[in-house]
Amino acid sequence: MISNITHEFKTPITTVSTALEAINNFNALEDTEKTKKYISISENQIKKLHLMVEKLLETATLDSEKLLLKKEEVEIVGLLEKLTKKHQLLTNNKSITCITNSKELILKIDEFHIENAISNLIDNAIKYGGDTIEVNLNTLLNTIEISVADNGYGIDKNQQEKIFDKFYRVPKGNTHDVKGFGIGLYYTKKIIEKHMGTISLNSNTKQTVFKITLPNES
Repeated sequence: MISNITHEFKTPITTVSTALEAINNFNALEDTEKTKKYISISENQIKKLHLMVEKLLETATLDSEKLLLKKEEVEIVGLLEKLTKKHQLLTNNKSITCITNSKELILKIDEFHIENAISNLIDNAIKYGGDTIEVNLNTLLNTIEISVADNGYGIDKNQQEKIFDKFYRVPKGNTHDVKGFGIGLYYTKKIIEKHMGTISLNSNTKQTVFKITLPNES
C-alpha cells in the first residue's frame, strides 16, 4: 500500500529535481527557451503533486465523521445518462450504454459525491474491463439498484475481497500501466455506505458487475 503512494510521489519529485538540476547546469540566461521548458515541466509536476495531496486529504476525511453529505433531491436517471454520455465521448474504443426501467426517479442524495462514486466504477470498467460497458438502473420496492457491468476477463477470486481496500491496486497483466493510488473504489464504497447503501462485486471470466443498492426514501 505504502509503496504505491511512495512511487506516485517520487515520480513528480524526481522530474522537478532533474529539471532544476538541468537549469543549474547550463547558462540559463543565454538559453531562455530551455529555461522556460524546464520551468513549465516543473510547474506541471507541482500541480500534479498538489492534486495528489488533495486526494490523500480527501481519503483521510472519508475515514472520519467530518465528511458531511449535502443531500438534496436529484433526478438520478438523468444523472446516469449524463455520466454515460460523458464517458462515451472520452472513450472511442468502447461501447458505454445506460439501461433503466424508470424514465424519472427522484432520490435524496449528495449529487457531487454520488456522481463521483459512479464515475469511478465506469472509469474502472474502462481501464480494466472489456469493450462493452452497461450502466443499469432498477427500481425495487424501497431500494434502487445501480450496476456497472463490463464483458472483460474479470477479477481473480483472491483479489475480489481486497478490491475495496484503501490504496489497493490489482496486480495483474498490464494494469500497472494505469497510474493512481488505488483509492477510487475505496472512495466509492465509503460514499455509498454514508448514504446507508451497499456495494458488491460479482466477477467471473466473462463479466464483472459492481452493484450499488441505495434506499429509496421518496
